[in-house]
Amino acid sequence: MNRLAGESSSYLKSAAGQPVDWYPWCDEAFKKAKREDKTVLLSIGAVWCHWCHVMAHESWEDSETAHMVNELFVPVKVDRDERPDLDKAYQEAVGMLTGQGGWPLTVFLTPEKEPFYGGTYFPKISMHGMPSFMEVMQAVSKAYKNNPGAISHTVYQLKELMAKAPPKKEAIDEEMPGSVTGDILSSFDTANGGFGRSMKFPYSEILLFLMQRYEDVHDGSVWHAVDKTLRGMAAGGFYDQVGGGFHRYAVDPAWKVPHFEKMLNDNALLLRVYLNAYRLSGAEYFRQVANETNAFVFRCLAREPAGFVSSIDADLQGEEGAYFTWTEADIRSILGDSADAFIRAYHVEPGGNFEAHGKNVLYTPGEHDKSRFAVEKQKLLEARQKRQLPFIDTAVHAGWTALMATSLAMAYNVLGDIRCLDHATKTAGFLMDSMYVDGTLFRIYTDRPSVDGFLDDYACTIEALIELFRTTQQPRYLESAVQLLAACDEKFQDRENGGYFYVQEKDRTPLNMDKPIVDFSVPASNPQMALSLMKLHYYTGDLGYLGRAKELLEIFTAEAAMHPMGCGTYFSALDYYLNRPLEAVVVAGRAEGEGLVRLINSRVDKAVVLLDHGQGRRLPAFEGKAMLDGKPTVYFCSEGACEAPMSDIKKVKAYLSRP
Repeated sequence: MNRLAGESSSYLKSAAGQPVDWYPWCDEAFKKAKREDKTVLLSIGAVWCHWCHVMAHESWEDSETAHMVNELFVPVKVDRDERPDLDKAYQEAVGMLTGQGGWPLTVFLTPEKEPFYGGTYFPKISMHGMPSFMEVMQAVSKAYKNNPGAISHTVYQLKELMAKAPPKKEAIDEEMPGSVTGDILSSFDTANGGFGRSMKFPYSEILLFLMQRYEDVHDGSVWHAVDKTLRGMAAGGFYDQVGGGFHRYAVDPAWKVPHFEKMLNDNALLLRVYLNAYRLSGAEYFRQVANETNAFVFRCLAREPAGFVSSIDADLQGEEGAYFTWTEADIRSILGDSADAFIRAYHVEPGGNFEAHGKNVLYTPGEHDKSRFAVEKQKLLEARQKRQLPFIDTAVHAGWTALMATSLAMAYNVLGDIRCLDHATKTAGFLMDSMYVDGTLFRIYTDRPSVDGFLDDYACTIEALIELFRTTQQPRYLESAVQLLAACDEKFQDRENGGYFYVQEKDRTPLNMDKPIVDFSVPASNPQMALSLMKLHYYTGDLGYLGRAKELLEIFTAEAAMHPMGCGTYFSALDYYLNRPLEAVVVAGRAEGEGLVRLINSRVDKAVVLLDHGQGRRLPAFEGKAMLDGKPTVYFCSEGACEAPMSDIKKVKAYLSRP
């Protein structure tokens, strides 16, 4: 066993038995490299990553390769989910050096942690024009020893390229939400839905922005892109037709064949997408997908009594997708007489429709009723649950867990499933009681909290607390959000130039001065913080929050305009600022008021809802508002203009009718 045996990360522990003399990321490794004048070989990957498993089997578990690694380098392994700061920095460096990116990430560093060469997956033997990994290692080691001047020059050039100039504030462009909507729709795949023409990622944040935009302007072309995309995703193999929930991405433009890992963060965002689509349209299909995804969350991801596991592996016994795919014989033996109709509907082929011989990914283009074949899918699910499970990473990741808590609070509002609210509130308690310790939110929880949180952990948790206040109207959630915001400001805010750094001040280096504006596995943290600041303004009446949100939008507007497909969260925040949310104050007794709060939340995403049930805590929004004739009353205001107060539930429902 090597040094990784004592690590808490599942990914690092999985490499503990390899013959490579791995170090975790630590000063000891770089001191050794300096002492022995060696390059550091940095490998960054994840426990759910298929190609990480492939490279591990081919190279890290191979004694000949491991011997060369140990002789020529100081090897260091990093879990990208545990240390996204390192992954961000070295992904950027390798992208600049080679144009490549992804996992596994293989980077060669000086003893000063400076990258000078790298790539992603390297095969054990040369193929398809790629050199073998051993050839790469020999060439790198030789260059480092024999040509230090060239290495130093590359390091210097990279430093110059990666240097971050502080962004300058620019006036907000009020036309930007409309213009970027056009840019986004120009990438829309009219045949299959989604964006782009090759492999398909869901772009959840873009879909959320488009729905928010549609809620404002009722543009049919925007809704068509959303509707086509959501139906395409849910009909394809990208969606788990048997068990619900989504895989990470599709390798083809028609959403048929996925990369099979199932991630907590992806499913949190996609659950939110389908909930909002149902909220806007009332389409039963979207409600069915949200319900099935919700069922998957509780069956496979929810931890008891609180929190969520982080991922389900793509591979099983070295075969990608083995847990999720089917032979025709499997289906016939399980379904019997009803197999023929199912096989036709789900494109099952005798020889298989997937690269694994005889295996089928289930997909059903054109299907618009998830309840069809419900009995057959339940039988297949019960059979699949008897299979050996792929690896499940049970570590709790603060940011991802908070994302799902937010989505479950929304699911309670939209679907009415009380267990969603119950688990969301317990999870928020777990985050604040077990992972927020002495003013620090930790990123990881296994048997104890570890790894200081990054900006996204704070931003996602603040968002969850605000959403739980909106749902429950319990002040403790708002108070916790304000408390966590103060800690976030202290650790991450750039008080000189504005914005939030990804890494807190004590851990910042020239390589990790990033201020996230582009969405990447989670919503970009700076615009996510802008959204939360605006919501805090509306919930508390404090104009200071609104001013801070505006400043964030001004700082990053130029950068967002350059990356329209990557900045969905920024555009949602900008739209939220320019087109104010619906403001609703409910004046009623607690029980009746909570019912009205949920009614409003079930119909409108972009809304700020407050309940005045006579509590001691008074807010500016409550001034001048009272029940009419002793009946529960709702006050709706939009863009500074208020409707006449409504005490007739029929009028409230009519006001909330869908576009």
